[in-house]
Amino acid sequence: MSTVATTGTTKKFGAGKLIALAIVLGTGGLIGVRVKAKMDQKKALEAQSAVTAEHAAAPGNPAAPPKVTARGGTLLAKPEAMRWQPRVAVTGTLEPIQQADVGFKAGGRLLAIKAKIGDVVKTGQVLGVVDASESSAQANVAQTGVRVAEVSLEMAKDAQRRSDTLFQQSAVPEAEKTTATQRALLAAAQLEQARAQARLASVSVGNATLTAPFGGLVTRAPNGIGKIVAPGEPLYHVEDTSVLKLSASVSENDANVFEVGAAVSIDGAPKATGKVTAVLGSLDPQTRRVPVIAEIPNGPEVGMLSGSFVRAQIVAAETIEVLRLPASALRPGAQDEIVVVQDGKAHLVRVSFTVAPDGSLYVRKGLEAGASVVANPSPEVKEGEALDLGPAAAAPAK
Repeated sequence: MSTVATTGTTKKFGAGKLIALAIVLGTGGLIGVRVKAKMDQKKALEAQSAVTAEHAAAPGNPAAPPKVTARGGTLLAKPEAMRWQPRVAVTGTLEPIQQADVGFKAGGRLLAIKAKIGDVVKTGQVLGVVDASESSAQANVAQTGVRVAEVSLEMAKDAQRRSDTLFQQSAVPEAEKTTATQRALLAAAQLEQARAQARLASVSVGNATLTAPFGGLVTRAPNGIGKIVAPGEPLYHVEDTSVLKLSASVSENDANVFEVGAAVSIDGAPKATGKVTAVLGSLDPQTRRVPVIAEIPNGPEVGMLSGSFVRAQIVAAETIEVLRLPASALRPGAQDEIVVVQDGKAHLVRVSFTVAPDGSLYVRKGLEAGASVVANPSPEVKEGEALDLGPAAAAPAK
């Protein structure tokens, strides 16, 4: 009897231990889940604080950083609607508004150099002279031919008048009258030909003198006289630096914001300002960017040099509506993707944006104002992936 009782007691004690162990394990698991949730929430709050501190410390950032809230292990940002005056930084080389290699149209020996390197010349100013003695002789011959043709024309007209008089008196046949008229017409044509040849010879003499096609700075000139130059050989280089041309490029997205007339300023040169004169309607095949041309009036008070590599700011004429997001909202590894929350899942969205001076993203296209954006997306996040959106945590004390 005692043996049976002992066995029953032992069985009851073993069952009690199993129940107690199950309760302990269940309680421990529940505690572990809650601890993990709290740890994730703490990490999210720490990440939020880091984002806030990063933007607050950005130089030249007078505005508060975009608002970020924690949901479970995820940081969410609400797009902040604002107006923004588009501005983009570009780099490029300043070039003269016009420049030209200049040479004589007629060849010959260089007799005189009227402008040297560094001279500022005006339109039509003489740069150099080549030997024109041969051309002058030809011009004299042409002028003599004009005088001979004029005498021949007078003689032909006199013969025509006599023939007309005799024909009226029936002293000569009509054929002789017609011949006299044709000779007068021929003499008139020969005079026009002689005059044309004289003009051509005169132009040849003028080609011996080289003049500046426009006002500007002489950056190349011959070293000395006596050289035999060929027709068209470039001897001088003239640059018009009264206006400098900036050739730069912007991204395809930025090109849609700026128009002809947008203001341009050169960094480090407060007086160097101008306007955009052309935004090309095609992409550069090599850089895949849109070429932009701007003109900057130059002068002693501006002091810009042709050939300088500069950084400039292009500012649009009018403000536009944008949505502001923290810099961390851009998905790591992507150039233009953010993660939007839809029904608790990740939705990858491509946007057009500009990076603000404080590092924030100014989104122009691709995002709606009421969207919830993941402020700290993972590089591995996939389309449709479920997000950890636990209970909203209290905002950290400021």
